[in-house]
Amino acid sequence: MKLDMKRSIGLALAAAMLAPGPAGAQEPGTISGTVRDATGFILPGVTVEAQDAAGVGQVTFTDGTGQFTFPGLAPGSYELTFTLPGFNAPAQVVEVSAGATAMLDVEMDILLQETVAVVGTRAEPRSIAASPVPIDVIRAEDFASQGDMDLTNQLRTVVPSFNVNTQPISDAATIVRPANLRNMAPDHTLILVNGKRRHRAAVIAWLGNGVADGAQGPDLSSIPSIALRQVEVLRDGAAAQYGSDAIAGVINFELKNARSGGSMEFRSGQYFDQNDGNPATCGPIGRSCNGIGGRAPSYTFAGNAGLPLGPEGFLNLSLEYGGARCRTAARWR
Repeated sequence: MKLDMKRSIGLALAAAMLAPGPAGAQEPGTISGTVRDATGFILPGVTVEAQDAAGVGQVTFTDGTGQFTFPGLAPGSYELTFTLPGFNAPAQVVEVSAGATAMLDVEMDILLQETVAVVGTRAEPRSIAASPVPIDVIRAEDFASQGDMDLTNQLRTVVPSFNVNTQPISDAATIVRPANLRNMAPDHTLILVNGKRRHRAAVIAWLGNGVADGAQGPDLSSIPSIALRQVEVLRDGAAAQYGSDAIAGVINFELKNARSGGSMEFRSGQYFDQNDGNPATCGPIGRSCNGIGGRAPSYTFAGNAGLPLGPEGFLNLSLEYGGARCRTAARWR
Protein backbone atom coordinates (compact mmCIF):
# COMPACT_ATOMS: atom_id res chain seq x y z
CA MET A 1 0.00 0.00 0.00
CA LYS A 2 2.81 2.31 0.86
CA LEU A 3 4.61 1.44 -2.37
CA ASP A 4 1.51 2.26 -4.41
CA MET A 5 1.15 5.62 -2.65
CA LYS A 6 4.80 6.56 -3.29
CA ARG A 7 4.47 5.44 -6.89
CA SER A 8 1.33 7.56 -7.30
CA ILE A 9 3.06 10.67 -5.87
CA GLY A 10 6.06 10.17 -8.13
CA LEU A 11 3.88 9.78 -11.21
CA ALA A 12 1.95 12.94 -10.26
CA LEU A 13 5.16 14.99 -9.90
CA ALA A 14 6.50 13.75 -13.19
CA ALA A 15 3.25 14.62 -14.91
CA ALA A 16 3.33 18.10 -13.40
CA MET A 17 6.88 18.64 -14.66
CA LEU A 18 6.03 17.44 -18.16
CA ALA A 19 2.76 19.34 -18.44
CA PRO A 20 2.83 22.69 -20.34
CA GLY A 21 2.61 25.95 -18.36
CA PRO A 22 -0.27 28.43 -18.39
CA ALA A 23 -1.33 29.76 -21.74
CA GLY A 24 -0.27 33.40 -20.89
CA ALA A 25 3.30 32.65 -19.74
CA GLN A 26 5.83 33.35 -22.53
CA GLU A 27 9.61 33.59 -22.59
CA PRO A 28 10.83 37.25 -22.48
CA GLY A 29 12.61 38.96 -25.37
CA THR A 30 15.46 41.44 -25.74
CA ILE A 31 16.18 44.65 -27.66
CA SER A 32 19.81 45.46 -28.47
CA GLY A 33 21.39 47.95 -30.77
CA THR A 34 24.19 50.39 -31.62
CA VAL A 35 23.91 54.16 -32.00
CA ARG A 36 26.14 56.04 -34.47
CA ASP A 37 26.25 59.49 -36.03
CA ALA A 38 25.91 60.28 -39.74
CA THR A 39 29.64 59.68 -40.32
CA GLY A 40 29.59 56.23 -38.71
CA PHE A 41 31.24 57.08 -35.39
CA ILE A 42 29.73 55.51 -32.28
CA LEU A 43 27.90 57.72 -29.80
CA PRO A 44 28.31 56.84 -26.12
CA GLY A 45 26.08 58.34 -23.44
CA VAL A 46 22.90 58.39 -25.53
CA THR A 47 19.73 58.18 -23.43
CA VAL A 48 17.54 55.38 -24.80
CA GLU A 49 13.98 54.88 -23.55
CA ALA A 50 11.76 51.92 -24.40
CA GLN A 51 8.04 52.40 -23.76
CA ASP A 52 5.42 49.67 -24.16
CA ALA A 53 1.80 50.04 -25.27
CA ALA A 54 0.64 50.70 -21.71
CA GLY A 55 2.99 53.67 -21.35
CA VAL A 56 5.45 51.92 -19.01
CA GLY A 57 9.00 52.75 -19.96
CA GLN A 58 12.55 51.66 -19.22
CA VAL A 59 15.63 53.85 -19.60
CA THR A 60 19.21 52.90 -20.36
CA PHE A 61 22.34 54.51 -21.83
CA THR A 62 24.75 53.53 -24.56
CA ASP A 63 28.13 52.33 -23.32
CA GLY A 64 31.60 53.20 -24.58
CA THR A 65 31.02 51.15 -27.72
CA GLY A 66 27.71 52.88 -28.47
CA GLN A 67 25.63 49.78 -27.62
CA PHE A 68 22.51 49.44 -25.48
CA THR A 69 20.40 46.49 -24.32
CA PHE A 70 16.90 46.03 -22.88
CA PRO A 71 16.69 42.43 -21.50
CA GLY A 72 13.66 40.67 -20.06
CA LEU A 73 10.99 42.42 -22.13
CA ALA A 74 7.56 40.91 -22.45
CA PRO A 75 6.58 40.18 -26.05
CA GLY A 76 4.85 43.13 -27.67
CA SER A 77 5.38 46.49 -29.34
CA TYR A 78 7.84 49.05 -27.92
CA GLU A 79 8.61 52.63 -28.93
CA LEU A 80 12.27 53.62 -28.60
CA THR A 81 13.41 57.24 -28.32
CA PHE A 82 17.03 58.48 -28.44
CA THR A 83 18.25 61.68 -26.75
CA LEU A 84 21.68 63.33 -26.96
CA PRO A 85 22.43 67.08 -26.91
CA GLY A 86 23.33 68.29 -30.37
CA PHE A 87 21.86 65.24 -32.12
CA ASN A 88 18.45 64.15 -33.29
CA ALA A 89 16.92 60.79 -34.26
CA PRO A 90 13.31 59.80 -34.95
CA ALA A 91 11.54 57.38 -32.61
CA GLN A 92 11.44 53.74 -33.69
CA VAL A 93 8.76 51.08 -33.06
CA VAL A 94 10.15 47.58 -32.39
CA GLU A 95 8.22 44.30 -32.15
CA VAL A 96 9.58 41.96 -29.47
CA SER A 97 8.96 38.21 -29.92
CA ALA A 98 9.15 35.58 -27.21
CA GLY A 99 12.72 34.37 -26.71
CA ALA A 100 14.06 36.50 -29.57
CA THR A 101 16.46 39.48 -29.71
CA ALA A 102 15.63 42.48 -31.89
CA MET A 103 18.81 44.13 -33.23
CA LEU A 104 18.85 47.82 -34.17
CA ASP A 105 21.37 50.07 -35.89
CA VAL A 106 20.40 53.67 -35.09
CA GLU A 107 21.82 56.73 -36.87
CA MET A 108 21.52 60.15 -35.23
CA ASP A 109 21.74 63.33 -37.28
CA ILE A 110 23.54 66.45 -36.08
CA LEU A 111 21.01 68.94 -34.80
CA LEU A 112 21.81 72.48 -35.98
CA GLN A 113 20.38 75.13 -33.70
CA GLU A 114 20.52 78.88 -34.19
CA THR A 115 21.31 80.76 -30.99
CA VAL A 116 21.17 84.55 -30.73
CA ALA A 117 22.90 86.13 -27.73
CA VAL A 118 22.66 89.85 -27.03
CA VAL A 119 24.85 91.11 -24.20
CA GLY A 120 24.81 94.61 -22.77
CA THR A 121 22.99 96.45 -25.56
CA ARG A 122 19.54 97.62 -26.52
CA ALA A 123 20.53 98.61 -30.04
CA GLU A 124 19.02 97.10 -33.15
CA PRO A 125 21.16 94.73 -35.25
CA ARG A 126 23.41 96.68 -37.58
CA SER A 127 25.29 93.99 -39.49
CA ILE A 128 23.65 91.94 -42.22
CA ALA A 129 24.38 88.35 -41.17
CA ALA A 130 22.72 86.72 -44.19
CA SER A 131 25.25 88.26 -46.58
CA PRO A 132 28.28 86.19 -47.71
CA VAL A 133 30.50 89.09 -46.54
CA PRO A 134 30.10 91.32 -43.45
CA ILE A 135 28.19 94.52 -44.27
CA ASP A 136 27.45 97.27 -41.76
CA VAL A 137 24.65 99.74 -42.43
CA ILE A 138 25.17 102.94 -40.45
CA ARG A 139 22.09 105.13 -40.08
CA ALA A 140 22.04 108.92 -40.06
CA GLU A 141 20.96 108.85 -36.41
CA ASP A 142 24.26 107.19 -35.50
CA PHE A 143 26.13 110.27 -36.74
CA ALA A 144 23.76 112.83 -35.25
CA SER A 145 24.02 111.30 -31.77
CA GLN A 146 27.79 111.87 -31.56
CA GLY A 147 29.53 114.89 -30.12
CA ASP A 148 32.32 114.95 -32.68
CA MET A 149 32.00 117.22 -35.70
CA ASP A 150 34.29 115.52 -38.23
CA LEU A 151 32.85 112.74 -40.41
CA THR A 152 35.97 110.58 -40.25
CA ASN A 153 35.97 110.70 -36.45
CA GLN A 154 32.28 109.84 -36.37
CA LEU A 155 32.81 106.91 -38.73
CA ARG A 156 35.72 105.68 -36.63
CA THR A 157 33.44 105.50 -33.60
CA VAL A 158 30.76 103.30 -35.20
CA VAL A 159 32.94 101.10 -37.47
CA PRO A 160 35.60 99.21 -35.46
CA SER A 161 37.68 98.24 -38.51
CA PHE A 162 37.88 101.87 -39.70
CA ASN A 163 40.78 103.91 -38.32
CA VAL A 164 41.90 107.51 -38.67
CA ASN A 165 44.09 109.61 -36.40
CA THR A 166 45.04 113.24 -36.01
CA GLN A 167 48.14 114.49 -37.82
CA PRO A 168 49.29 117.63 -35.95
CA ILE A 169 52.27 118.50 -38.19
CA SER A 170 52.14 116.54 -41.42
CA ASP A 171 51.83 119.10 -44.21
CA ALA A 172 48.63 118.62 -46.22
CA ALA A 173 47.95 115.29 -44.50
CA THR A 174 46.98 117.35 -41.45
CA ILE A 175 43.85 118.43 -43.34
CA VAL A 176 43.30 115.43 -45.62
CA ARG A 177 43.91 112.79 -42.98
CA PRO A 178 44.68 109.29 -44.30
CA ALA A 179 42.01 106.83 -43.19
CA ASN A 180 42.30 103.06 -43.51
CA LEU A 181 40.01 100.07 -43.31
CA ARG A 182 41.25 96.77 -41.83
CA ASN A 183 44.72 98.30 -41.31
CA MET A 184 45.44 98.65 -45.02
CA ALA A 185 46.49 101.68 -47.04
CA PRO A 186 43.90 104.44 -47.60
CA ASP A 187 43.86 103.86 -51.37
CA HIS A 188 43.00 100.17 -50.82
CA THR A 189 39.48 101.11 -49.71
CA LEU A 190 36.98 101.95 -52.42
CA ILE A 191 34.97 105.06 -51.54
CA LEU A 192 31.60 105.44 -53.26
CA VAL A 193 29.11 108.29 -53.10
CA ASN A 194 25.66 107.15 -54.18
CA GLY A 195 27.26 104.08 -55.73
CA LYS A 196 29.81 106.07 -57.82
CA ARG A 197 33.54 106.27 -57.22
CA ARG A 198 34.75 109.21 -55.17
CA HIS A 199 37.81 110.97 -56.61
CA ARG A 200 41.05 110.85 -54.66
CA ALA A 201 42.64 113.84 -53.02
CA ALA A 202 45.84 115.45 -54.31
CA VAL A 203 47.78 114.54 -51.16
CA ILE A 204 50.25 111.66 -51.13
CA ALA A 205 50.77 110.83 -47.49
CA TRP A 206 54.20 110.09 -46.07
CA LEU A 207 54.14 109.66 -42.33
CA GLY A 208 57.33 107.65 -41.83
CA ASN A 209 57.11 103.88 -42.33
CA GLY A 210 53.36 103.62 -41.83
CA VAL A 211 50.59 101.82 -43.69
CA ALA A 212 49.64 105.12 -45.37
CA ASP A 213 53.09 105.90 -46.80
CA GLY A 214 52.79 106.64 -50.49
CA ALA A 215 49.01 106.25 -50.45
CA GLN A 216 46.60 108.67 -52.09
CA GLY A 217 43.19 108.39 -50.54
CA PRO A 218 40.04 110.50 -50.87
CA ASP A 219 39.14 113.34 -48.52
CA LEU A 220 36.24 111.99 -46.46
CA SER A 221 35.97 114.97 -44.13
CA SER A 222 34.70 117.14 -46.99
CA ILE A 223 31.35 115.30 -46.83
CA PRO A 224 28.96 116.84 -44.27
CA SER A 225 27.44 114.26 -41.97
CA ILE A 226 24.04 115.99 -42.10
CA ALA A 227 23.84 115.13 -45.81
CA LEU A 228 24.02 111.37 -45.18
CA ARG A 229 21.01 109.10 -45.33
CA GLN A 230 23.07 106.01 -44.48
CA VAL A 231 26.57 104.59 -44.89
CA GLU A 232 27.22 101.04 -46.07
CA VAL A 233 30.55 99.46 -45.10
CA LEU A 234 31.68 96.20 -46.69
CA ARG A 235 34.38 94.90 -44.33
CA ASP A 236 36.00 92.36 -46.63
CA GLY A 237 38.08 92.26 -49.77
CA ALA A 238 36.05 92.97 -52.91
CA ALA A 239 38.79 93.37 -55.51
CA ALA A 240 37.29 90.67 -57.74
CA GLN A 241 34.11 92.74 -58.11
CA TYR A 242 35.28 96.35 -57.89
CA GLY A 243 39.00 96.29 -58.72
CA SER A 244 42.30 96.62 -56.90
CA ASP A 245 41.18 99.74 -55.03
CA ALA A 246 38.75 97.58 -53.01
CA ILE A 247 41.28 95.20 -51.45
CA ALA A 248 40.42 96.37 -47.93
CA GLY A 249 36.70 96.85 -48.55
CA VAL A 250 34.10 99.33 -49.78
CA ILE A 251 32.42 102.31 -48.10
CA ASN A 252 29.35 103.73 -49.82
CA PHE A 253 27.96 107.09 -48.68
CA GLU A 254 24.27 107.46 -49.51
CA LEU A 255 23.13 111.10 -49.56
CA LYS A 256 19.65 112.22 -48.63
CA ASN A 257 17.06 112.29 -51.41
CA ALA A 258 14.11 114.03 -49.76
CA ARG A 259 12.01 116.36 -51.95
CA SER A 260 10.81 118.44 -49.01
CA GLY A 261 11.60 119.31 -45.43
CA GLY A 262 14.93 119.99 -43.85
CA SER A 263 16.86 120.26 -40.61
CA MET A 264 19.38 122.50 -38.86
CA GLU A 265 22.02 121.71 -36.27
CA PHE A 266 24.27 123.81 -34.08
CA ARG A 267 26.88 122.18 -31.90
CA SER A 268 29.41 123.71 -29.59
CA GLY A 269 32.04 122.34 -27.26
CA GLN A 270 35.34 123.04 -25.60
CA TYR A 271 38.50 121.12 -24.85
CA PHE A 272 39.94 121.29 -21.36
CA ASP A 273 43.43 120.52 -20.08
CA GLN A 274 45.33 120.75 -16.84
CA ASN A 275 46.93 124.09 -17.62
CA ASP A 276 45.14 127.05 -16.14
CA GLY A 277 47.04 129.53 -18.31
CA ASN A 278 49.44 130.63 -15.62
CA PRO A 279 52.96 131.14 -17.05
CA ALA A 280 54.39 129.69 -13.84
CA THR A 281 53.04 126.27 -14.86
CA CYS A 282 54.98 126.09 -18.15
CA GLY A 283 57.81 124.04 -16.73
CA PRO A 284 56.42 120.51 -16.20
CA ILE A 285 56.41 118.18 -19.16
CA GLY A 286 52.99 117.63 -20.60
CA ARG A 287 51.72 121.16 -19.99
CA SER A 288 51.71 123.88 -22.60
CA CYS A 289 52.70 127.45 -21.92
CA ASN A 290 49.70 128.55 -23.95
CA GLY A 291 47.08 127.13 -21.66
CA ILE A 292 44.31 129.33 -23.01
CA GLY A 293 44.97 128.24 -26.59
CA GLY A 294 44.45 124.60 -25.66
CA ARG A 295 41.02 125.40 -24.26
CA ALA A 296 39.51 127.17 -27.25
CA PRO A 297 35.81 126.49 -27.91
CA SER A 298 34.65 124.71 -31.04
CA TYR A 299 31.37 125.01 -32.90
CA THR A 300 29.62 123.64 -35.96
CA PHE A 301 26.60 124.83 -37.88
CA ALA A 302 24.87 122.48 -40.34
CA GLY A 303 21.69 122.58 -42.40
CA ASN A 304 19.86 120.41 -44.89
CA ALA A 305 16.97 121.22 -47.21
CA GLY A 306 15.07 119.18 -49.78
CA LEU A 307 13.43 120.85 -52.76
CA PRO A 308 11.21 119.42 -55.53
CA LEU A 309 12.69 119.44 -59.02
CA GLY A 310 10.07 118.82 -61.65
CA PRO A 311 7.16 116.41 -61.17
CA GLU A 312 9.28 113.57 -59.78
CA GLY A 313 12.78 114.98 -59.31
CA PHE A 314 14.42 116.43 -56.22
CA LEU A 315 17.24 118.72 -55.18
CA ASN A 316 18.73 118.09 -51.77
CA LEU A 317 21.26 120.61 -50.43
CA SER A 318 23.48 120.34 -47.35
CA LEU A 319 25.89 122.80 -45.76
CA GLU A 320 28.18 122.42 -42.76
CA TYR A 321 30.54 125.00 -41.36
CA GLY A 322 32.77 124.49 -38.40
CA GLY A 323 35.96 126.21 -37.33
CA ALA A 324 37.83 127.02 -40.53
CA ARG A 325 36.29 124.40 -42.82
CA CYS A 326 33.13 124.58 -44.87
CA ARG A 327 31.57 121.41 -46.25
CA THR A 328 28.82 121.26 -48.84
CA ALA A 329 26.94 118.48 -50.57
CA ALA A 330 24.18 118.39 -53.14
CA ARG A 331 22.20 115.62 -54.75
CA TRP A 332 19.64 115.93 -57.48
CA ARG A 333 17.75 113.84 -59.97
